Amino acid sequence: MGGLSSDKQGGIADLETTAEHGHYLAPFARILLSIAYVREKDNSRALQLLTGLRREFPANTLFSREIAHLQSAP
Repeated sequence: MGGLSSDKQGGIADLETTAEHGHYLAPFARILLSIAYVREKDNSRALQLLTGLRREFPANTLFSREIAHLQSAP
């Protein structure tokens, strides 16, 4: 699209800042970061974020399923 440059590392840095210091958007930033980490094949960081999200939102079963999926991946 017209004139927008893509900077993956800059976007990840912005998400990390939001995840650490944000209030309302911090959980959403951690979800997006976990997706980015999986795509970068950094499953340990993704698992760390998902584990924290599961602890913060125990009623949401999605986090447990994704953790199990990552732990069973080769």
